[in-house]
Amino acid sequence: MGGQEMSTYKLYATKTGEIPDGVEFSLRPYNTNYLLVFTDKELGKPFVEIPPETKLTEQEQAFVTRCKAIINKRALEANKEEYAEVLNGFLDSLEKELRAEKKKSKPKKKTEESEE
Repeated sequence: MGGQEMSTYKLYATKTGEIPDGVEFSLRPYNTNYLLVFTDKELGKPFVEIPPETKLTEQEQAFVTRCKAIINKRALEANKEEYAEVLNGFLDSLEKELRAEKKKSKPKKKTEESEE
């Protein structure tokens, strides 16, 4: 599916400095002297990539979560027809499977025994 994949986005930090051109998501946390950016661009010095397992403050985690929500919403909107086709295909397959299971589970009708 098109659009930016979430996995291409990374969190970077630098001592207070300028936000690079083309970087949409940035945060200067309260009472700190550093800048965080969440971007799909590869950033070099003075930016340092923050590993995903790094423990973040509540404010930093909220920033990353908000960025991911915005990116996911855009991806859904940009690919809604494709997602709808995939979902409809899945639901059609599920419906066929349920019909097949229902047929299997129906008790067989007893044939009337001939009277003697």
